[in-house]
Amino acid sequence: MKIKAIVLLITFQACCIASASDHSFAETMAIGNGDTTLDTRAFYFDRSFDAPGTPDSEALTLGGIFKYASAPYRHFGFGLAYYASYSLSGIVDRDKGGGTAILQPDGEDISFAGEAYINFDSGIHQVKIGRQRLATPLMDDRDIRLLPTAYEAAVYRNRSQGEITYEVGFVNAYSGTGSSFSEFDDSVEDWGEDGLGYAYVKGNLGPVSGRAQFVDTLEDSGTYKSYGYLDARYPIAAGTNSYFDGQYGHTGYQQEDSARMYGLRVGTTIKNVNVALLFNAIRDNLFRTVQSGPLYSDWQQGYGNYEPSDAIGVQATFYPIDNASLKLGYIKIDSKSGDNFNLDSYNEFNLDAQYSINDASKIRVRYSAKEQDRSSDREDRNDFRIIYYYTFL
Repeated sequence: MKIKAIVLLITFQACCIASASDHSFAETMAIGNGDTTLDTRAFYFDRSFDAPGTPDSEALTLGGIFKYASAPYRHFGFGLAYYASYSLSGIVDRDKGGGTAILQPDGEDISFAGEAYINFDSGIHQVKIGRQRLATPLMDDRDIRLLPTAYEAAVYRNRSQGEITYEVGFVNAYSGTGSSFSEFDDSVEDWGEDGLGYAYVKGNLGPVSGRAQFVDTLEDSGTYKSYGYLDARYPIAAGTNSYFDGQYGHTGYQQEDSARMYGLRVGTTIKNVNVALLFNAIRDNLFRTVQSGPLYSDWQQGYGNYEPSDAIGVQATFYPIDNASLKLGYIKIDSKSGDNFNLDSYNEFNLDAQYSINDASKIRVRYSAKEQDRSSDREDRNDFRIIYYYTFL
């Protein structure tokens, strides 16, 4: 509870910094002076398994985000957003959609207030309180399904140091992976009753860019104790757009060994094709984040318990025509079984194709084929997704 009080005190102090007025109060409250957006998506998802006894998942939904953000008054404003994903059940049976995360697990539609916040932003200082999307390595909006993830949070950002941004926050609940429920979950079993506190910094130091985040549970009755992450990119002078990346992460458990994650990636551009080689290693326990997919080797799922393993992979991104990209990837996972784990190894191929039709619309096709090791009791799996995006406002 002391941490919550500190967060509220930081919020109050930061909000008192501003003085300039952008609009009158009446202008701020006038709906026409705010920013209204309607971000719609049509999403088809098909997950099939090779084993006859395992049911496949399939869904076709239409939905998106209807949002209003007010004009600022003395740097203060507010935002409201409605999140929804509705099954087109006349085309695809909604009973098949429970495993897709674009409907609720029972196949019902998703519909809730995804964002509802007040915001103070002077350019240097920002305080945002309420339901909102986050963009940090260990907790971000995971916009990999029809809807993004949102958080009930209080966040303070400081941009006074030029290219470096500092951020601290408190998170009480979140809407799950891809907001696949019509509610927010406080995750008491994972985090304890008092939620999470975090610190985050990103920016550039000379040629090196990097990010670092630490998340701590504020009460010790849950499964997890802490999460940590650090990454950096160093440009390489040879070739075109060449770089070297490194990352490290940990998950601390209350009653078990902590997990460690390491990652390396090197990339360059060859004749307008971006190529990268990558490696990830996980040791000792399941590596978890709050809600994110920071591993270099995880471009498909974007969430998980990441199991103890070694992963090597390659990615190539092509630009065959204007406004289009095609990303291909292959990864090989070798499990690190131990006393507490009896895991599997697998290979996975990924395709991600995008085409921007115009400024308002885009189409995306994603496919992955996961081939399990023959000694595993898990089954081969194919995922196919088509997403059409259209922004009306």
